[in-house]
Amino acid sequence: MDKLEKAKRLKIMLSQIAGRQGLESIASASARASGGLESISPERTNVQSGLEKLADNRHQDITPNEMFGLEAIVMKENRPVVFVRGNSYDDVGNPWSSLNAAEVKTRLSDLFPLIGRIELPNSTLLPYAGTGFVVGKGLVATNRHIAQIFAQGLGLTIRYRGGDAAIDFKRQVDTPEDDRSDYLSVRGVEMIHPYWDMALLQVDGLRTDKMLRLSVLSPDQLVNRNIVAVGYPALDPRNDAALQDKIFGGVYYVKRLQPGVVRARAKVQSFENQVNAMTHDASTLGGNSGSAIIDVDSGEVVALHFAGEYLKANYAVPMFELARDSRVASKLNFDGRVAATSDFDPAWRSIGAEATRPPTPSIPTPPSPPLQSSQPSAAEESESTWIVPLRVIVSVGTPSRPTPIVRGVGAVADQMAAAGVEAEEAVVVNQDYSDRPGYDPNFLDTLKVPLPAISNAMQQDTATVRPDARKNGDPFELAYYHYSVYMNKRRRTAWFSAANVDGDHRPQIGKRQGDRWYQDTRILKTEQLGQDAFEHGIDRGHLTRREDTAWGDDVESATAANNDTFHFTNCSLQASPFNRGKDRWQGLEQFLLEQHAKKERRRMMVITGPLFSSNDPVYKNDRMNYSVRCPLQFWKVCVLIRQDDTPAATGFVLGQEDIQSLPGFEEAFDVAAAQIRIADLEKRTGLDFGRLRDFDHFAQGGAPGTLEVPTAAGASRPIKVIRGGEDIVI
Repeated sequence: MDKLEKAKRLKIMLSQIAGRQGLESIASASARASGGLESISPERTNVQSGLEKLADNRHQDITPNEMFGLEAIVMKENRPVVFVRGNSYDDVGNPWSSLNAAEVKTRLSDLFPLIGRIELPNSTLLPYAGTGFVVGKGLVATNRHIAQIFAQGLGLTIRYRGGDAAIDFKRQVDTPEDDRSDYLSVRGVEMIHPYWDMALLQVDGLRTDKMLRLSVLSPDQLVNRNIVAVGYPALDPRNDAALQDKIFGGVYYVKRLQPGVVRARAKVQSFENQVNAMTHDASTLGGNSGSAIIDVDSGEVVALHFAGEYLKANYAVPMFELARDSRVASKLNFDGRVAATSDFDPAWRSIGAEATRPPTPSIPTPPSPPLQSSQPSAAEESESTWIVPLRVIVSVGTPSRPTPIVRGVGAVADQMAAAGVEAEEAVVVNQDYSDRPGYDPNFLDTLKVPLPAISNAMQQDTATVRPDARKNGDPFELAYYHYSVYMNKRRRTAWFSAANVDGDHRPQIGKRQGDRWYQDTRILKTEQLGQDAFEHGIDRGHLTRREDTAWGDDVESATAANNDTFHFTNCSLQASPFNRGKDRWQGLEQFLLEQHAKKERRRMMVITGPLFSSNDPVYKNDRMNYSVRCPLQFWKVCVLIRQDDTPAATGFVLGQEDIQSLPGFEEAFDVAAAQIRIADLEKRTGLDFGRLRDFDHFAQGGAPGTLEVPTAAGASRPIKVIRGGEDIVI
């Protein structure tokens, strides 16, 4: 968000706070508030001058200090946050001191034991997923985008593996780290709503007589009512970090009470639907996904928080709307009844559910035998024509587990052999590389996209190309037809492979029948993988897809470019189901090209590679005289010119959980897929993507379904689970 847009949003927010008294009343009211402005802004005059500029519509003249002071008024003085401690909460300053009254504290505090943090006990990467609260007998409500981290499907038939989720009803600022006295397992998933960002979890051990009361008042009846959001806010990198630290005291991921006001309804994109959400202005951050929005006067839950846009609005699923859905109403503890509606029937029918379909129990995921294809994705259930990875991957610091033990890979399961092994194909590669043009940074015409830059430290581990075979004087670039590679010689796998993709010049070159791969003679054999590293169950997984480069003016040139991808420099060790599964590594480029690139010039840049980790498992079979670490996670950056002629860059991370089934690996791993910010990808890869950060629209924040994930350093990064094309922020 640029300064002008932020200033405009600030004016709207401050006008809402001031009401009829006008902006001029803000400065004096803030000065009278507990602690005054001195505690957050060194010069109170910044507030006064900033308000004057906003009143005169001189948004462009706002200085950084004035901006900081005005944001502090909105968040510190009028949208404060306090700790929940035990079954009570810290006193709240003006203008929210009414929350300190004994009867109000009693009313609200009785609800806190029924609001908890959704945990992921089997994940070494994600410490928690969001918030949930008790809404019915044995049922906890949370967001659809949270449930889809550990469950697959939509509607009433959900696949869930027992033990993948839990809920901790404490996890407060003063809760000991080892306190599991109120920690319960999620037994199953009752429902993932196909329209609203809502899911119901089946939780063992809940008291049958304790559940929150859910309001049936319409959002229009609740406008201007005081509410509190109760949840687990996380440090949000989309907002000013210094301001957040002042407001939240540098403490995140614990239970908080956050007051605010109900605002007018607003339409927002939520998954594949344009929903008419309730809005509120409590100081929520990313970790508040799934928070209960509670009416102060009645103590009833009026909404389920699911997303927010900084200084604009926070969006929530109205309980009123869930009460109108007959599939939901009978399950939950509503305080009254409202007439049922057919408004949500199209969403239910889109996943194959009839209008009057009765509830059915959650279906656990059966264990998969080793080396078989993964379970079908949620996108398949909803008859989507585009399928992407099943589970979220987020790297949160460096896992502390020990290095896996090296073992040889022996014979593989009989079912893999029975499935058939691809025969050798007559892939012919001319190893006189003098005619290879390599990656073209000017391919998009209006936007130059250079190869990513590597650091000085990375250069020490990068394979050097023979001097007589270099392109443009670059000692590291291995140039091929339509793509180029930088090799990590220590890992024998590319740092990255960068390709030009032309969707308008793809002649039919015939179907692939098998493989034959080549080592590149321009670098040492010891700096790349060879055929000895691959067996049944371990594929030579393309980094740059052959489909991406198989284009040209005629069949001959397209075939040559296709064949050029069959170099060991362009492959990585990949588990067969991961490499071959259409719901894993395939499909992103084609979807973006067909749905978002300019129709008259469908072109795209795709840069991809592994995410190397010192904890990647060591692999060696009986034929190898060396060992190599197998990367478990991979990334892509896709760059295109959108149909409105503006550039867009998107970053993705994907993983291969199936590698855990292979006998050559000692440990089990749990990784999979999401959209992430390019700036975060730079931190995790060490690469510099240059201007692409400026065209990363996901980095602008506010996308419904976004999760804020804590990192080992105490910060957080946004990620977004990708289950279908509609989930991608372009």
